[in-house]
Amino acid sequence: MHDPALDLALRAVLARLSEGAALPREHAGVAALTRLLAEGAPLRIVEAQVRELSRGGYLRGALVSVAGQQRLRPRADLLLLLAHELCDALAPDLGCELARAVLSLPAAAASRWHPGGPYVAANLLLGESLLEAGDALAALRHFEAVLAVELDHGRALRGYHAALRRGAAPRVASPGRGLGLLAGLDEVELAEGLGVDRYELGRPLGRGRHAVVYQAFDRRVGREVAIKRLVAENRDDAARGEARVIGARFFAEARTLARVRSPHVVALLDVQPTHRFIALSLCRGGNLRVAMRRRLLGPADLPRVGAELQAALRAVHAAGAVHRDIKPANILVREAREASPIALADFGLAQGSRGAGGHAGTLRYLAPELRSAAPVGPLGQVPRASLAPSPTANSAAPTSATTSARPTATPASDIFSAGVVLLELALAPGPLPAPFDHVASDFDAAALVPEGLPDGWTPRLRAMLAQDPDARGL
Repeated sequence: MHDPALDLALRAVLARLSEGAALPREHAGVAALTRLLAEGAPLRIVEAQVRELSRGGYLRGALVSVAGQQRLRPRADLLLLLAHELCDALAPDLGCELARAVLSLPAAAASRWHPGGPYVAANLLLGESLLEAGDALAALRHFEAVLAVELDHGRALRGYHAALRRGAAPRVASPGRGLGLLAGLDEVELAEGLGVDRYELGRPLGRGRHAVVYQAFDRRVGREVAIKRLVAENRDDAARGEARVIGARFFAEARTLARVRSPHVVALLDVQPTHRFIALSLCRGGNLRVAMRRRLLGPADLPRVGAELQAALRAVHAAGAVHRDIKPANILVREAREASPIALADFGLAQGSRGAGGHAGTLRYLAPELRSAAPVGPLGQVPRASLAPSPTANSAAPTSATTSARPTATPASDIFSAGVVLLELALAPGPLPAPFDHVASDFDAAALVPEGLPDGWTPRLRAMLAQDPDARGL
């Protein structure tokens, strides 16, 4: 790499995101993305793969793969894809630095007067990100750069006028450090508070496809919490139906959590539908996979973690819900230390225990009765179950072959998923057996449980991984 600024920005991305990121040897989807990057695949194919990994909870692995490859063969379009994902709450400061580095590339300079080129795209990204961060004057300069190329650029015009309003308006007392990170709250809400000044926001903890999680301090009761906020996206008319479904699912998570009582399930503390967020108990130790990487958890912890996860599932099922997405990324560790308790999280896919329509979750942890109907990812190389289809205007009408006799998620399928997680813990640092990453459901998962697990967990784990759902138990 010949550009020092770009190399510095990419090394900063790798330094911050590598811990806890899935590696190509650990996940087939990340390996597929690495191959696509090495082969110089078009942006649309790379972006589709990144989106697929993001939906499965492997966004860090995807971005680390892109950043590593871009240090070898930088491409402006892929660098901007990486910068956009970083600016979308995961690491906005790194995203802005990367976008600035893109502007110094010859490809950006060559596209200066082309509306669809990297020069315009980088300036637009910087303008919107800086405006969201509260730096209206810096944002204004980037919106002006876009408008110099395309005078009637809609997004740049809206950003330009928003920056003017914020720069010209008298400053009001800030309701709290980081509150501007709650994208979508306008200036009146920020000035008046409307109850949101209760929380002093800190750093982002992570993001999914539709939500961002921040660390925060609850001034009212004097404790630290996690704020999970639904991301507001610019959507066209055809996708508004999907946005409503996503919003309904987001607040259905709150209703589910309100029914569950367990020390091993994240607690719901507050719901703010107007501002599109919920407040949850804070877990400082990251997720189960991160804790395993840090050697805070290992095979010797199987009895304790297994008992806690089983207790969480009993509470969820007793509340009449099915989680539908049990995996290490959705199991949090309370504190960043050895022997810290776990807490089951992310109930965004949870539904009633009478049977949750359609498959959902991640293929590696999917029960065999759901696995047979799981679609393969868009490239055919990523064996991962997608979310159950939502009724959007963009979706073609499904045929009867795809909708009839669709298997449903049940408490038994949750138990199987938890069993796979615990088997992964029991085998750490080794990998899960390969059949778990294949769509085929004709393998005996229970037979893959090793003998001699501590405290009699071999038969217990085999019961959780039984092929017959009726034979599974906690």
